[in-house]
Amino acid sequence: MHRQRLAAGLLLPLALLVGCGGDPDEASGPDEASSSDAGSVDTEAPDVCELLPADAASQVAGFAVTAQEGPFDLCEYSQDDPRATSFALGAQLEAELGGGVQAYLDGITAGLTVEDESTPDIGERARIATGEVSGFSQTAGAALVGGVLFTVNLTPGADLDAAGELALAEKLLRALTDAD
Repeated sequence: MHRQRLAAGLLLPLALLVGCGGDPDEASGPDEASSSDAGSVDTEAPDVCELLPADAASQVAGFAVTAQEGPFDLCEYSQDDPRATSFALGAQLEAELGGGVQAYLDGITAGLTVEDESTPDIGERARIATGEVSGFSQTAGAALVGGVLFTVNLTPGADLDAAGELALAEKLLRALTDAD
């Protein structure tokens, strides 16, 4: 059941990206990021499991996790207890987003009954939201840094409230973008 909740939370933003379509050069395309900082735009998304291995993710999260490659180039981090907090981190090139960064950031809250959200100062743009999807708690966020959209999807255990979920998601996004 834990994996089903995680998969549901991960597929929602991805489904929105596929459905948005459109020209990535329209709503905040790659020219926007590259015009101010052309030398630092990545040409390949980093491998998140290599970028933030399980031991580093465990330090950031404050609990021990294992890491494994997941679908859609995500890295899934989990604890031994499947009911405990788990998360997936990802990275995708801005140029490959089917509706642009803004469409992805807006899609974070689609289908989510938002309990709380934040726009942390990470990279060029960032957004994190927490709430419920089909009765299950879910937190999702993303941050654009140098042409790469870094993502976090958190399935919290009973030990986290909305503020704790936002704080953990932000810590994970910061660690991921700092490691790049």
